[in-house]
Amino acid sequence: MRIISVRQECDYKEVAAKYIHSKWGNETNYQLYEDSIFGCVSTKEPVPYWYLLESDKKIVGCIGLIDHDFISRTDLSPWLCSLYIEKDYRGKALGALLIEQVKKEAEKEGFERIYLCTELNEYYEKNGFRYIEEGFYPNGEPSKIYEINLTK
Repeated sequence: MRIISVRQECDYKEVAAKYIHSKWGNETNYQLYEDSIFGCVSTKEPVPYWYLLESDKKIVGCIGLIDHDFISRTDLSPWLCSLYIEKDYRGKALGALLIEQVKKEAEKEGFERIYLCTELNEYYEKNGFRYIEEGFYPNGEPSKIYEINLTK
């Protein structure tokens, strides 16, 4: 298993854009993913960061750390996003491995917390996140907002 930082291994940016969009995107928003993922390679800003998880030369997962996740709480940042593990690789703590990578990167960049919006309550609580409030997507749909404190 190998975690690939797209920021550090920029040759993976196209693979990352296609893979992450295939898991989280729709027919109208590929450019959104591509812009963020391609942009992480050249930016000096602390976010975005995008990661792929590779096993035997095959991409089996992904995760991102972005400044905003299209939720009503635009004052909160950064956001963990796009965590995905292929079905055959689930149950092996690989999601937790990717979460730890994002936490380390965020802490290194000076962030004290990470946020996420999700309906997978127990999964993220098991990984140290705590519910803070409800937020809303641009279409009005609600989502639960969680945070994890990175400072000891």
